[in-house]
Amino acid sequence: MTRRDWIMIGGGICTGALLGVGVPKLTRHLGPIFVEASQRAGTVFSTVAEVVATQLERAEDFAAERRAARSSAV
Repeated sequence: MTRRDWIMIGGGICTGALLGVGVPKLTRHLGPIFVEASQRAGTVFSTVAEVVATQLERAEDFAAERRAARSSAV
C-alpha cells in the first residue's frame, strides 16, 4: 500500500468518527426544519399533480370532442 492509500484510509476513519459524533446533534437541531421542508414539498407535489391531472382531463375532453365532431360529420 502506498502512502496515499494510508492517508485515504485514515481520513475515512476520521470522517466516520466525526460524523458518528455530529449527526445525532445535527438531527436534533435540524429535525424541525426537515419536517417543515418535507410537509411543504408534499404540498407542492400534490398541487403539481392536481394541475397535471386537470390538464390531462382537459386534453382528453378536447380529443373526445374532436372525435365526436369527426364522426358526426361523416
